[in-house]
Amino acid sequence: MTDRSTPEEAAGQKGYQVRGRKVGKRKVSLSSAPFYASILVIFGLTLFVGIFWMVNEYQAYQESIENIRSNYNARYKERVKEEYDKVVSFVEYKRSQTDQHIEDEIRDKVQTAYTVASHMYSMYKDEKTIEELESMVAEILRPIRWNNGRGYYFAGSMADGTIDLFADEPWFEGKDRRAVKEIHTTDVLGDIIYMVREKGAGIYHYDLKKPQFVKKVYPKVAFVKYFEPFDWFIGAGIYTEELEKQLKNEILSRIQSMYFGKDGEVFGFRDDGTIICNRDVLLIGRSVMNLMDDNNAPYGREMLETAMFSIPGGFIRYAVRPEHEENGNQRLSYVQQYRDWGWVFGTSMSMAEMERAIAFETQSYRDIAFKNVFIFIALFIVAVSLLLFISYFYSLKIKEGINLFTDFFRQATDSNVQIGDMDLAFAEFEDLRRLANRMVDDRIQKEILLRRDEVRLDTLLHLGMMDKQTLQDKYNFVLQRVVQITRSAQGYLALVNTTQTHVSICSLVIEDNEQADYVCNPPEVSRKISEAGFIGAAVINRSEVICNAYRGEESYPYKGKVSHHFDVPVLDDGKIVMVVGVCNNGDEYDNSDVRQVKMLAEGMWLHVLKTCAEKEMARLERQIIAVSEEERSNIGRDLHDNLGSHLTGVELLSKVLQQKLEQDDPDKAQQLATIRDLIRDAIEKTRRLAQGLYPAHVIEHGLEAAIEELVNEAENLFRVQCTYSFEGDREWVDNAVATHVYYITREAVFNAARHGRPDNIGIFMRTDPRNFAVRIVDDGSGFDDNTIRKGLGCHTMQYRAKAIGADLTISSEINGGTIVSISGEVHT
Repeated sequence: MTDRSTPEEAAGQKGYQVRGRKVGKRKVSLSSAPFYASILVIFGLTLFVGIFWMVNEYQAYQESIENIRSNYNARYKERVKEEYDKVVSFVEYKRSQTDQHIEDEIRDKVQTAYTVASHMYSMYKDEKTIEELESMVAEILRPIRWNNGRGYYFAGSMADGTIDLFADEPWFEGKDRRAVKEIHTTDVLGDIIYMVREKGAGIYHYDLKKPQFVKKVYPKVAFVKYFEPFDWFIGAGIYTEELEKQLKNEILSRIQSMYFGKDGEVFGFRDDGTIICNRDVLLIGRSVMNLMDDNNAPYGREMLETAMFSIPGGFIRYAVRPEHEENGNQRLSYVQQYRDWGWVFGTSMSMAEMERAIAFETQSYRDIAFKNVFIFIALFIVAVSLLLFISYFYSLKIKEGINLFTDFFRQATDSNVQIGDMDLAFAEFEDLRRLANRMVDDRIQKEILLRRDEVRLDTLLHLGMMDKQTLQDKYNFVLQRVVQITRSAQGYLALVNTTQTHVSICSLVIEDNEQADYVCNPPEVSRKISEAGFIGAAVINRSEVICNAYRGEESYPYKGKVSHHFDVPVLDDGKIVMVVGVCNNGDEYDNSDVRQVKMLAEGMWLHVLKTCAEKEMARLERQIIAVSEEERSNIGRDLHDNLGSHLTGVELLSKVLQQKLEQDDPDKAQQLATIRDLIRDAIEKTRRLAQGLYPAHVIEHGLEAAIEELVNEAENLFRVQCTYSFEGDREWVDNAVATHVYYITREAVFNAARHGRPDNIGIFMRTDPRNFAVRIVDDGSGFDDNTIRKGLGCHTMQYRAKAIGADLTISSEINGGTIVSISGEVHT
């Protein structure tokens, strides 16, 4: 057959240039491209790896040196800081020992004075007056001294704050709080009296100023104790200035001999830079500002600035050359100010070990680098040769595979045949096809499961919001969702009694195909387990029952024919409490259906238990509060009617006796007057206790009168300005609500007065025919809601508010006061 193509067409097919026209160039084939690319990559990698290896080795060397420096620096810093902490711990220990010794000594002295006063009082109380006894005790204690004359006794009146004894400075005797405060500018006696009243005894530190040397301050520590027969505070004081000087000298002597490690040392200097301790005794007394390192830099100045301005302290590095050595020595010091005494302590040690380790590491890296270069070049040549051979071999394999794959697609295109199970020429494509189909199937299944999980979670969320719905409505709602999730035609929910003998159907749902909805049938009477059909079988088996090929005639509790079904029992504490079942879905049931239904049923049962528990808890709380109120009322009435009346009679008899003794024996009459005061005080306390326990004033006179009396009581007890206001209806129909509101208000006012120490407390009440609101506001110190744990009083207020159906909120902030709010309905 003759070739009729033109010369131009022939030349174009062969890639030649004809009559000035450029034909296509020959391109590199895909099969040979990996081989050529490998050659370029190998030569490129040769240069890149070489540069990278050298840079990496240099960086590794630098990182190693830096790690050495970092590790040694960390060790040095940790060591000098640890030694500094030991020095400070030693100082604190010696100070605490000295303080404890002083406190024990003055405690013993006060106890001795207390014993002397008690003995004198017990011996002469019937023969002498209190004033005479006080004078005798003061004269006995006046000449007593201890601790080289630095310790002495003092005493004073708790009532008027007058000093009756001050052995070290008689000028103070007879002076009151105001006279002492004019010299000291602080209420020293007031602090002592407050401490004695609150605690009975205690340690008190203060600075004493004497009238002849007002500008000079004498640090003192005293122990004060209350002596009830004289209404005295008896104290023993001692001057601490000399003791502190002795302690400082002892500590400096001990620190002077401290050292650690091979060349570690401890030193110290004052805030003004004067060195007070150093291993080199020649430096003691000199200024740390004059210390210079080998570079003539003032490292002593840096130490002082670091200690004074760095909190808590800092590290200083400097180079000094020890005697008899040519090279300088790097040292690291840690300095920190000891603010109590105006001193600075520091620890220092040599860093020569780090420099030796760096020099050794540098030499090691040089030796290793030369060795690694030779090994790397040899291995690289072998690896490059092997890589070129493998690249050439796999280029041939790729060419063969591509040709085979191209022929396959050319045939598929020409014959317009879709790729099917038998048409794929490569196993890899067959695997890809199977994996793709499986992925699609899995995605569909997961979307179905996800949708079912969403419906289940949505069901549980809606169940949690159905607080006002009945249990029957909840049963019907959950069962409808179960039928929807499993795509079933019918479903039931049955409860099992505690003896596991009978079941009761709570809800039965049947799909209504005409209205595309579900119909809920009313619950039925209970049945025995043996007569309960599918329900009884699940209870007897005590596990899930799945049947996808049911051919029996028994179909209870379903309506009509059942082809497949499953039933899930729910257990609580080892007993079956509920059974949920469905039947006749569009497909066979599997374990995923059972899992969804079981989780939903268990969630609903937990919700039922929680609802019942909350109702029972509310009932018990109301019962407990009612019982406690009854007991409080009984105790309050007994106190008021029995003990109060009895004390009143005793007070009247005492009054009659006092009137008889006023002419015969005035001294005894005066003593009897004191007894009457104590009896009246007991009557008042009994009355307040009875009012707190039995709210008769609330029931008899109304809430407003009770609050007004509470305001007066708070002002008298706590010395606080208390106000109240009422808006709206003044009549409270329900005394129980008024009683609870009164006790909540009383607890809030007393809590504010005791703990917040406010200047003002306000009680504001507003009522209307349906609602009431009470706010208790104070301007005290407040508290942080997140850190302060609420006590029994707050919980009691919550219980009372809950008992009357009211809401109680407590809001407070530090230094911002506290607001307690109660709001609820007025019960008619």
